[in-house]
Amino acid sequence: MKRAVGWIAALGVTTIVFGTVYVVAQQLDRSAANDAPLRLASQVVAELRSGQSGTVAAQPHVDLSRSLATFVVVEDAQGRATSGSGYLANTLVSLPTGVLAHAAQSGRDDVTWQPTKTLRFATVTLKSGDGFVSAGQSLAPSESRSTNFATIVGLAWLVSILMIGAAWFLSVRLRRRPDQPIAATD
Repeated sequence: MKRAVGWIAALGVTTIVFGTVYVVAQQLDRSAANDAPLRLASQVVAELRSGQSGTVAAQPHVDLSRSLATFVVVEDAQGRATSGSGYLANTLVSLPTGVLAHAAQSGRDDVTWQPTKTLRFATVTLKSGDGFVSAGQSLAPSESRSTNFATIVGLAWLVSILMIGAAWFLSVRLRRRPDQPIAATD
């Protein structure tokens, strides 16, 4: 019974280790998806504070349904988009009012925004004076990597579990026949 507990513990620890590896890799990748939007939003906020808007004006029109490019949107105090580069169905997008309300209180809000069933974006919204600057980018590349992470970690977990199972099986077989020598193979 004690040996069985040891083998079950080995299976449990293996599962926990591989699960943790997957979660950490996935979370690091998702968190990194906020980096480009944060850089763009902070640049626009700095320019707006100094009375400039060169970065917003220089941004190309980004069709969010087709492009993976980073986009930016400037919203007024009521949450209406006033300028920017992110368009969906030929309309300048604006993030949900809840995102803007949280940014109004804390100065910043990072969320995964899903304007349609098939589109997901890493977004960062910063408070800027009476308004807001939101920037984002598609999560499609990150989500594709997440699927690859899951496959790789899942296969490594399966191989590890099979190896533990094989070791358990061999230990049981060898324990049951102590009087029989192990045959040498050529």
